[in-house]
Amino acid sequence: MVGRGAVRAVLATVAVLGPLAVSAQNAPTEKVQYVRVIGADYQFTAPTTITEGIVTFHLLNSGADVHQMSVVEIGIGHSVKDFYDAMHAKGVPPAWAVTVGSTSIIQKQTETFLTLRLPPGRFVLACLIPASDGRSHTEKGMYQAMTVTPAAVAKPTFPAAPAKKP
Repeated sequence: MVGRGAVRAVLATVAVLGPLAVSAQNAPTEKVQYVRVIGADYQFTAPTTITEGIVTFHLLNSGADVHQMSVVEIGIGHSVKDFYDAMHAKGVPPAWAVTVGSTSIIQKQTETFLTLRLPPGRFVLACLIPASDGRSHTEKGMYQAMTVTPAAVAKPTFPAAPAKKP
């Protein structure tokens, strides 16, 4: 089940951008990566490394509490521990962390999707909503580091040289 907020966000984007024309010769060939993320009380289970490009995150809430997932870029000069410590100190992501996308909040035993284009870098998947005790789910351990690696660059191929005539 996709959250209503996610559907509204997609519809709003389509309404603003309008239809995109793609000719057959310019059709995209990039494959979308599928990343399954299991959210439980209070942890994520997801790959720790993915490749740059378009990624669709599929968040499944297997916990008893509501959850969401934000993809936060931590950048150079900071660590996942720095991110966690800042969250613990203030309850919100630090100014140097950039949230590049978030899912809607979903109920237990439901799912939602988030599609982003991610560059190489270091990211944190984090549930930023507060628990009933006021602490964020991140503070309770619901965060996971994820490294986005550069895509392999295909070497250009050239046609074989014509055979020399005697």
